[in-house]
Amino acid sequence: MAIRAEFAAVRLLRRLGAVLLACAPLLAGAQGYTPRPQERAAAAPTSVAEAASAPLTNLPARQRRSLNGTWQALVDPYADGISQWKAIWKDQTATGKTQFFEYGFDDSVTLEVPGDFNTQRPDLMWLEGSVWYRKALDYDVAAARRAGRRLFVHFGGANYRADVFLNGQKLGSHEGGFTPFQFEMTDRLQQGDNRLLVHVNNQRRKDGIPALGFDWFNYGGLTRDVDLVETPSTYIQDYFIQLAPGSQRRVDGWVKLAGSAPGQPVRVRIAELNVDVRAQADANGYAPVRFEAPFVLWSPAQPRLYKVQVSTPDDALEEDIGFRSLAVRGDEILLNGEPVFLRGVNFHEEIDGRRAHSKADARRMLQHAKDLGANFVRLAHYPHNEHVARLADRMGLLVWEEIPVYQGIDFAAPGMQAKLATMLAEMIGRDRNRAAVVMWSIANETSPGAERNAALSALAQRARELDRSRLVAAALYAPGIDDGHRVAVTDPLVASLDVVGVNEYFGWYVPWPVEPEQVVWKPFGKPLLITEFGAEARHGHHGADDVASAWNEEFQAEFYRKQLRMLARIPFLRGSAPWVLMDFRSPVRMHPFQAGYNRKGLLSERGERKLAWQVMRDYYAESER
Repeated sequence: MAIRAEFAAVRLLRRLGAVLLACAPLLAGAQGYTPRPQERAAAAPTSVAEAASAPLTNLPARQRRSLNGTWQALVDPYADGISQWKAIWKDQTATGKTQFFEYGFDDSVTLEVPGDFNTQRPDLMWLEGSVWYRKALDYDVAAARRAGRRLFVHFGGANYRADVFLNGQKLGSHEGGFTPFQFEMTDRLQQGDNRLLVHVNNQRRKDGIPALGFDWFNYGGLTRDVDLVETPSTYIQDYFIQLAPGSQRRVDGWVKLAGSAPGQPVRVRIAELNVDVRAQADANGYAPVRFEAPFVLWSPAQPRLYKVQVSTPDDALEEDIGFRSLAVRGDEILLNGEPVFLRGVNFHEEIDGRRAHSKADARRMLQHAKDLGANFVRLAHYPHNEHVARLADRMGLLVWEEIPVYQGIDFAAPGMQAKLATMLAEMIGRDRNRAAVVMWSIANETSPGAERNAALSALAQRARELDRSRLVAAALYAPGIDDGHRVAVTDPLVASLDVVGVNEYFGWYVPWPVEPEQVVWKPFGKPLLITEFGAEARHGHHGADDVASAWNEEFQAEFYRKQLRMLARIPFLRGSAPWVLMDFRSPVRMHPFQAGYNRKGLLSERGERKLAWQVMRDYYAESER
């Protein structure tokens, strides 16, 4: 009863705060900002060459042939085959009496794509190294060329570095385990038989993103869909069709064409709203698109999507898109002009003890979040499969999407800023038309310092250049304690963020400084999300509720009750996301009760509910009222 009374008091404080803030002028930032023409242009690829190398948007609407399924594979743990001496990419087969090669695909193992290689074979479980994949392609290239078609191989993701070869010739390389990439094959494919080889290395690196330290399983391989995509000679490479910041009716977007004749007319239609807009692309293929319409705005309660058609004389794409407005006003987050409280949860891209990769996997995880009473999910700690963002659009779940800038990043390493910017651009480029995605997160638990502060401040600015319609966020380390009970968020990165996430573990990694009701959080003028809090328990293990080392469900449930008593007393709290939805693999979790899993899940790795699940479910049910 006491907790319910506190919930009621907090709701009253939030309403009073909203009334007071409504009288204040809007702050600069995500709200009310109209991009200048040069900033709109910067959001799209700026040249024909850049567009040709950037991943294609809206892959489901394109003419494509799936390359998913069974691939031949060779295990190369020391990456020996990438050398000129071994040269696995040449895919040679001995034909003479004196020929000999140190490899052979014909008698090799097979792996399913998409999927991680670690859990498909017991001998690969702990591999952090190289695996080569080979796929035979039989393609009528002559017909495609007669029709003036272009051919691309598109990868939804490969962890961590991928080198792609076709018929013994390198197409290109990509670094980053969680964002899409592609290479053009138009002039490389042969009529009839072809061999596509992909070298994937998931070895952790000091100069990688993430770097050497992270608390999740390093699944390697071709973990997402692979497609062969056909386009016209001049094609729709990308587009951004979303509401202008500060408006609930006006779209201020663009369409980007790539190819030999980029200066084509462009048409955008939404038949249901009688929208039929025409624009002219310039010599770089860029066409601004502006119109107004009486949208039914997308929200978790009403995830309304419209069928949007984008076309040129040569190409046409169709996609379901939602429209919603997003802003920050003081310490409030406004969705469609109204304050919103984010009832969230974190989860990793893992299910059934493997890397999740299918639409069915994504739906299961998002449904668990819905069953918890969530209207918000934080995707930890990297961009998840595109299925997640697209299904969140339909299921009415707000999304925090994050690049894997995690503990231990060497921000001073040569080329690091370019890697950060590339991963951010690839994440935004893939999901910029998803109404569900409301925050681009630039980091999780990074330590303040001159190089870090400069790098992430620049990255926040780059996120706004790429997309002014969403909020920029980051999850910070647990804050310090003043006077034994006052919590202060002092990280200098706060100044660069629209929304501040804080990961705090009072009662688990650090003791409670005082009783939860005595903790006072100092306001800092921006929305606060508690982006992580949690304690470990193994499902089915029971005992006392006051001993952390017992690893039991009762302690975890009591831990949650104490956390919620503290959260109820933070008047500028705008959401919470417990860590974590489901237990997930982590090789650094070595306690016998953990058995290689982080056990902070509200659910076991098999989806079984722990006692803390109901504590959090009741809190969200009460918060929703």
